[in-house]
Amino acid sequence: MEDKNSQRTEEVAHNGYANEAVPRKKGGIINTLYPPGPKPGAGGRVKNHCRKFWWCDLLVIGVIVVVVVVPIIYVGIPKKAQHDLNASTLEVTSQDVSSPTPNGIHLKLVSLAKSGSSFHPTIEAFEGRLSLDEEGKNPFIVLPVPETKAEAETEIVVDQQLGFADKNNFVEYNKAVMGSESFDVYMNGKTKIRQSGLQPISVDYHKKITMKGLNKLQGLSISDVEILRQDAVLEDGSNMVGNVHIPNPSVLTIDLGDVTMNLSIDDQDIGTSLLPALVLKPGNNSYPMQSKIQQLRVISAIRSKYKNGIVPIAIKGNSSVANGEHLDYFEAAIQGNTVNVELDVGPALAKIGLNITSSA
Repeated sequence: MEDKNSQRTEEVAHNGYANEAVPRKKGGIINTLYPPGPKPGAGGRVKNHCRKFWWCDLLVIGVIVVVVVVPIIYVGIPKKAQHDLNASTLEVTSQDVSSPTPNGIHLKLVSLAKSGSSFHPTIEAFEGRLSLDEEGKNPFIVLPVPETKAEAETEIVVDQQLGFADKNNFVEYNKAVMGSESFDVYMNGKTKIRQSGLQPISVDYHKKITMKGLNKLQGLSISDVEILRQDAVLEDGSNMVGNVHIPNPSVLTIDLGDVTMNLSIDDQDIGTSLLPALVLKPGNNSYPMQSKIQQLRVISAIRSKYKNGIVPIAIKGNSSVANGEHLDYFEAAIQGNTVNVELDVGPALAKIGLNITSSA
């Protein structure tokens, strides 16, 4: 036995391996997945891994796509799109209501959409329901909103003849316009947004728009009053003329047709005034006014109570007519509004020889 061991030792020494270890096969998960190559370094290991485990890499990539990328595309991006759309604002810069008929109006609506998002998709055309309630269940008009490329500031223009979604709701809208300093309108609709490289994303369009109203026509005044002599009375029987000044603090332009108003002093009817073809525009409006006045009642009020010739006139809307047809949606609004003015009729009476104040 000793002779065999001695012989093996001699052979090892003879072959020059006395100081070298015999190579052993390396193990472990890293060496299994990335087997070493013929040369040291990561390059060979990667090549061996790809050659042997390519199917496993494809499976891992597929899992990553399903777990990470797909939720981003189908959940994350739509949520961001809806969030950014909700965060944007819509401001009406101009609203022109013209060509009124009993069943519809021509509406030119110019609005400005503002967004702070870096996401600038195209918003597809959709039907926008305008209403006074936040949920949009009672729209007064449904208008076609055109396709729009969303930018930091985007102007949107609708210019079309429209019928009413519900006339009763449009009546309530006009009451809000007439009687409010400011009021809210809601636009609701469903649309899709498109971004390059992505499928169209369905979103809900919901915007609250705060607008200034006519504020009950506060600030209305009458000037240049002239009482007409019997031989100068107008064809319709008007015996007093003047100018009415109506402030409009809103961005609304409204064609109200021929507007008739009731006039009274201390709840006693003294006649009516007509504002023909009245179109209220933003800012200060001045229009000619013609009135049918019961002069004896005015004179009696001055002699008995208002001896300085300045009488309190209550002006209440009566009718709105265009092309011979009543516009009941405007009439309901003006009939619910009364404006009180102080009118100095003394100079007008003096011009026709009735110096009431000096004879009182």
